[in-house]
Formats: sequence, structure tokens, C-alpha cells
Amino acid sequence: MTPPPIDLTPLRKALDALDGALHYWHAEPDDSGRKPHLRAGVIQSFEFSYELAVRLLRRVLMERAIAAPLVADLSFNDLLRAAADAGLIADPLTWRRWRDWRNRTRHGYDETQAESIANVAQTFAGDARDLLNRLADAIGDGDHPTANPT
Repeated sequence: MTPPPIDLTPLRKALDALDGALHYWHAEPDDSGRKPHLRAGVIQSFEFSYELAVRLLRRVLMERAIAAPLVADLSFNDLLRAAADAGLIADPLTWRRWRDWRNRTRHGYDETQAESIANVAQTFAGDARDLLNRLADAIGDGDHPTANPT
């Protein structure tokens, strides 16, 4: 039985939501009472987008592999090396850093930590859009997002 086709729409929507959250957060005055809530939205969008990106990366690699079960069992670092070898990511170290930032969101954090996580989300969004474009190329997805819409 063949697996269903890979649908990149959830990642596109997640990245659009991240871009929107970043836009509203940056547009809000610093002294606004809404600013921390908007920052929380940025962090949540970052978490969700990261998780989807890694899941889709593994899935594309599995479908392209001769031995899909081996790809399914790869460690995170081996997954990143395989993704770089396949041309799906430019730099495994960058994606290790994104994982570290994602892990920081799982623990209690103070205002400084929350601000740092939200600030790196902008750079992550660019790397995730690059991954999305590469995944779209790899699976022959015609709805190819070439640029950040905002």
C-alpha cells in the first residue's frame, strides 16, 4: 500500500501564522499590555512550525529512501546529516540550534528567555521557508512558496 501524498499545506499555514504573529508582535508598542501575549503567540507559532518542519523532513526522507524504516529510526543528528546530504537543508548545525531553542520553550522561562526565543523566531522563519521550498522541490509540489509573504 502506498502512503498518501505528502501535503505541505500544514507547514505553509504554520509559517504564515508565525509570520503574522511576528508582524503583530513587532508592530505593538513596547509599553502595551498586549505585547507579552503577542510574544507568547510568536513562541507558540515557532514551536508548532518547528515540529511540523522536522516531521515533514523525516517523511520526505522516508519516501525517498530505499529503506524507509531505517530513516524512521534515525537519531535527530543522523536525520539532519541525511537531510543535508539530500539537499533538503543547508546546514545541520543550524537545525540543531533550532532544536535547542525549541527545547528551551519546554521549560519554564523568564521574560528574558521568552524575549530571546521570540527574537530568534524571525530567523527560524526564514530557514523554515527555505526548507519548505526544498521539500516542495523534492516532492514536485506545484504550490511552491518562493518568498516570505509578509
